[in-house]
Amino acid sequence: MKRVVRGIGIGLAIFLLLAAVVPFLIPVPALENTRPVAELADVESRFIEVDGITVHYKEFGEGDRTIILLHGFGASTFSWREVTGPLSQSFRVIAYDRPAFGLTERPMPGDWTGRSPYSTASQAQMIIDMMDQLGVNQAVLVGNSAGGTVATTAALAYPERVSALVLVDAAVYTSGGVPSWLNPLLSLPQVDHLGPLLVRSIATKGDDFLRSAWHDPALLSEAVYAGYHLPLQPEN
Repeated sequence: MKRVVRGIGIGLAIFLLLAAVVPFLIPVPALENTRPVAELADVESRFIEVDGITVHYKEFGEGDRTIILLHGFGASTFSWREVTGPLSQSFRVIAYDRPAFGLTERPMPGDWTGRSPYSTASQAQMIIDMMDQLGVNQAVLVGNSAGGTVATTAALAYPERVSALVLVDAAVYTSGGVPSWLNPLLSLPQVDHLGPLLVRSIATKGDDFLRSAWHDPALLSEAVYAGYHLPLQPEN
């Protein structure tokens, strides 16, 4: 029995050692074929500095009521291309790229002090700070998927600034989404090292996800694919 326990202990030790060392042996090559953000922007693109981050946004229409559109994970202002026109006939419409996506600046660890700009709380604060800079007292927040998480957080934290909330397949969970036991693992340096490789897989596997998520994949034209590929090209 002691030999069995000893063998299990040795096997576990070897496994933990490999798990600790092997990830660092996997090379993470530098990105290639990236382009400056200025080259990827279009005629509707605008940029504003909010909380020390250069944010890419687009604005349409005018009116007494303002609608702010928050896209989901892996998306950008491109997600709202079909609705900004109709909405702008009656409202002021603002769509922007949330931190980590689109053409908005992507600060790296060490570029900020205090709370991470990628946290839900920071992104909720960014909405309010951007509204202040753009002269918006109250807004209707429209959030899709993870954008719905941010919109809901902002509405709960700043109810006096949110006149209405529209949630489109929002990623809102009573448990917080990610299991609590997984958070410590996501903070390991091994995961930090492999993170870029995991995220870059969006560029190769993202099209499969689009096809699985689209109600009618036949509507996925080359222009739609290009629209989702463009935010994967910025430098940094």
